[in-house]
Parts: sequence; C-alpha cells; structure tokens
Amino acid sequence: MGFLFLDLETSGLSSSFDAPLQAAFVQTDADLQIQRELTLRCALPGHIVPSPDALLVTGLTPEMLEDQPLSHLEMMAQIARIVSDSRPSLILGFNNLRFDDECLRQAWYQTLLPPYAGSMTGHGRGDVLSMLRAVTLVEPQAIIIPHDATGKPVMKLGDVCRANGIGLSEADAHDALADVRATRELFMLLQERAPTTMATMLGHAKKSGPIALMEAGEPVILGGTSRLTPVLPMVASPTNPAARVCVDLSQDPAGFIDLPALDLLARIRSSRSPVRQVKTNAMPILFAWGQAAHALVEPEPDAVYRDRARALWAHPTFLRQLALALKDQYADREVSPWPEQQLYSGGFVSDADVVACRRWHEIEWKFREHHAAWHIRDPRLRSLAVRQIFLNAPEALSPEARRRGLDWLRHRLATEDEVPWLTVPKALARCDELAATIEPGSLAALDQIRAWLMQRRDALPQRLEEVSTMAAS
Repeated sequence: MGFLFLDLETSGLSSSFDAPLQAAFVQTDADLQIQRELTLRCALPGHIVPSPDALLVTGLTPEMLEDQPLSHLEMMAQIARIVSDSRPSLILGFNNLRFDDECLRQAWYQTLLPPYAGSMTGHGRGDVLSMLRAVTLVEPQAIIIPHDATGKPVMKLGDVCRANGIGLSEADAHDALADVRATRELFMLLQERAPTTMATMLGHAKKSGPIALMEAGEPVILGGTSRLTPVLPMVASPTNPAARVCVDLSQDPAGFIDLPALDLLARIRSSRSPVRQVKTNAMPILFAWGQAAHALVEPEPDAVYRDRARALWAHPTFLRQLALALKDQYADREVSPWPEQQLYSGGFVSDADVVACRRWHEIEWKFREHHAAWHIRDPRLRSLAVRQIFLNAPEALSPEARRRGLDWLRHRLATEDEVPWLTVPKALARCDELAATIEPGSLAALDQIRAWLMQRRDALPQRLEEVSTMAAS
C-alpha cells in the first residue's frame, strides 16, 4: 500500500461554515518515493465570508480568492476523484483527522458528493500529528520538540520541522504544498527514529488495530495531547459504532462505581470524568500495557491498576449503569436548524440518494432543480442542491427558487442576527480587533482585507439585483 499525503487551506476554522480553498497532494509508493504532486485552488464560494485571521495566516489575498479557474464545486469533485484513484492508500496529513478530514467530509456533503469518500473506500487513515504525540509520549528522546517562552511544548508543523532539520520556513508554512511535503519528511523521520512506536500507530490506521488491542478487556495505555492514561476497555459506545468506552484507571473507582446512571452521567459530564471514548477509526494513541506503562507520569504500582480493573469487571451493576448513562449522554442535544450542521444528525446518505446525487452532477444545470425535487429524497441534500444551483447557475432556477436563493444569500452575508457563521459585519469587526494587536508588518495586508470586505458589503445590493435580472431575462 502506498501513501497519499494531503493538506488543505481553508477560509476559516469552521468545518461546517467555511470551505477548502486550496488542496495539495503528494502521492508516494510503499517506500515513500514520490510518484506525483498536485495542487488545486478554487475561487471563494459566493456565500462564504473568509476569516481575516485565516487570510493573514495563509497569505491569501482578495485577488487570490476571486481569480481562480476552478469553482469550489469543481475543486471538491476533483479532490474526490484524486482520493478514489489513489486507493488503496494510507491517507496522511498533519492534524488531518481532526481538521482536514472533517472539512473534506463537510464540503463533499454540501456539494452533493459522497461525504465519506476518504474513509469508506479501502483507504487507511492516519495523522502525523498523532504519531508525533505518540512518539513524544513514549520515546521523548527520539524527536526534538521546541518550547515557547513559557516552556510549553509547541507542536506546530513548521516549528517541529525546523527544530529537527526539515526545511519549512515561516514564509512557506501554510502553503498547502509546502506543508504536505514537510509532513512527508516528518513522517519519514519519525519512522527512522521511533520505528516501534510508529509501527504501533500505523497498525491503528484501520480500526481493526485498536479493536484487536482492546478486545481482551485488559488494561491498556491511552494517549492524549500531552499525557498517557491507564484505561480499561469495557463496552462498545451506545452512541458511536466506531468507539469503545474505557474507564480511567488512574481514578479510584470507589468514587463512582456504585452511582446510578443519572449520577454517573453527571460525573461523566464533569471536568473529572472517569470515562474515555476511544474512536477506533481515528488512529487513537493506544498501546499495550508493556509498551507504554513506563512513560506514565506519577504512576501507581501495576497491582493497583489491576485491582481496580478486577473491581470494575466484578461489580454487579456498573456496566449496566454505564451503558444507560452513555445512552442518554446526548439526549438533550438540539438538532441544528442549518443544513450545514446536519450531516451527523440526519443519518447516513442512502444508496439511492448517492446514485441520484451522482446523476445530479452529470446533467446540465437547467435540469438539476427538477432532478433534485423528484429524485433526491433526503431533504438536506435537496436544500443543498438548490443552493449549489443558485451559486453556480442561478439562471437555471425557477423564479420562486431564485427568490429564496436571493433571500438566503442576503441573510448569509449581511445579517445582524446571532448566527454560527461569519458575516461581513462580523468580519469587519474582527479586522478592527486585529488592528490593535497584530504586528505592524501585517497592517498593510489587514487594510487590504478590510477594504475588500467593505467593497463586498457595498456591492451586495447590486450583486443581488444582477442575479435577479440575469435570471429573469
């Protein structure tokens, strides 16, 4: 199996309401020899206001946001093809499981492409940041981790690469292709310096690895962002089929083992939760006891952990109360009214709708509204289909759908209501905040961003009128 390294640059940090603007790929063979490199860029979707912070970090200018040959819809379709054509591969990035993968999933969903194309098509999925943390926790001498002025470890890609002799300048960082090249080199360095830990982590690139390690129900070592925790795998998660529930053995179970489900749920929701959910499909930092127990901070004798594990398994009601507590863990969570935030609350896309969405992409724009209405059954996807037509070919919509699209775009960009996305007024307010804190050398770029946002705000009425007139003519 080869490797597919990827990196995204996005309009902001919200996977639901921002969008990928740049994607870079480095595909290698099993020996990590580069077979091809590719960079894609797209124009900013018309309904998204980019974060001024993100633009300053990535160096994207307003001209770069608008002057691109690909639309967002076209770029997402190309990314889906690249991922499909590279299988089977191990897909790797830096912090990709928490960010890039989620951004891709949401963007595919919102452009009527299969949202799980990167995880349900034979690929393995890994994260070089998780591997770096695992090595740092278990073999700290293997890699140099820089520290900030307060002594806190810094896990940013550029800082770690430079500390270990990998060329990634501050100027190149946050360019997708430069980041993905550096990610490959860091991966190779970790394999060279910590082969045993890396072999364990690579075994977790598919969920069969952590499942096998936990199925015996024996104590194991779970890693987080900065420390290791001894845990006991106990039951499958009642809310996530890909997760297993573990109990923290560093806590004395006497404090929670006899609690009824409602009180146990309150304890789980507290800052001192005794429960950890291990996602088997997200490359957990997970070790057999003998491989990582030596790296526990202020450990108890092994016998203490074993006694606690036996007490948990032997208790007559704890497992049942734990399952009941976790079953109701998210019962009071409200479903978002916004389609962008309904990917997980609305269930998996059906096979029939996958086929209907594929056909939607193939036909001419003038037929897509009718196709969505008659052949796409999922109301989330029908709504998103009409939005995509409005953004890419508003003249193809019926007058009523076009009117709703104009109202939606006006609200999306300019509303003063409290909403979970970035609007032009909020972005301008953020520019004012940044002006008081950023380095003087960035003020010119910030002024350019502010001027572009004001121009976009002032041009909105004319833009809406043009769309309305164009479609009516």
